[in-house]
Amino acid sequence: MRAALAIMLGVLVLGASSRAIAHPLAPSVLSFEQGPEGTVTMRWRAPIKRPTGQSLRPRVPESCRQLGPPELHATDDETAIEETFELRCNPPDMIGAVVRVDGLADSSVNVVVRVVRAEGDVHHAILGTDTPQLTIAAREDESHSFFEYLMLGVEHLLTGWDHLTFVLGLLVLFGWRRRLIAAVTAFTLGHSLTLALSVLRIVSLPMALVEALIALTIVVLALEIQSEQEGPVWRHPWILPGALGLLHGLGFASVLFDAGLPADEIPLALLGFNLGLEVGQLGVIAVAGASYAAIRSAIPSARRANRTVAAYIIGSLAAFWVIERTLAALGVVV
Repeated sequence: MRAALAIMLGVLVLGASSRAIAHPLAPSVLSFEQGPEGTVTMRWRAPIKRPTGQSLRPRVPESCRQLGPPELHATDDETAIEETFELRCNPPDMIGAVVRVDGLADSSVNVVVRVVRAEGDVHHAILGTDTPQLTIAAREDESHSFFEYLMLGVEHLLTGWDHLTFVLGLLVLFGWRRRLIAAVTAFTLGHSLTLALSVLRIVSLPMALVEALIALTIVVLALEIQSEQEGPVWRHPWILPGALGLLHGLGFASVLFDAGLPADEIPLALLGFNLGLEVGQLGVIAVAGASYAAIRSAIPSARRANRTVAAYIIGSLAAFWVIERTLAALGVVV
């Protein structure tokens, strides 16, 4: 099993080396606020920190025309750039308008689309590599956003190199034992807790600090994998995964607020995202299990491989992320 997971972690190294940022926690946000007589305010919010080589740009819908140059400014926390466009659309309610964002096909970042109707109703959708555009429909034809946020949770897990490294590290440490289920469940529970606390405005931390702490927890996991003794993670499998979940919950809650979700939609969006994250984790575990079975069948001696290689791969990646993110938290550009 550890040989199979070492191979999978090797793939992670190749993938992670192509990205300056292991996990872009914040998607971009594109909003349309409908006003009287066909006027529409389009706002584009893109995080300053993004994966190297990836750039997204929204298109003005073909049924709308831009009334002047956009206004550009940084957000108060200086984590994103926001552009504001004034448009005039036909029809005024934008029914049938096609929303597109260039660059999604090659991007690991999702886009939250928010449509605020003149009467105050709000509709949300998620654009990504599988859904590169959105046609604005009549209110009665809109699907609920629960499934979209569930899929965002799955993508959040599968496109995050730190997430994947951590989950595979848990597999190396625990193997196919009940402790593994306890660990991944603790991660989701921790994630859910801080999402709720953030929604209530009880807890808030700078994102750069949160990301550095996430990487540090993976370093701790790597140290225990390398050790021949049963450490605190083994004895208490809910502590470290739960702590990592607490940190990531802080990150995504801020994204939901930035997207402008109304209070009555936040609980369902959070439920969908958390369930999607759990589905993604279980999917990774299932793929790792199938790989293990295949390699064990082909190479019977693979089960005797030690976990030192896996520990060094995980530790090296995590140490790099700690340094990179700590420098970012301190404002040092590298």
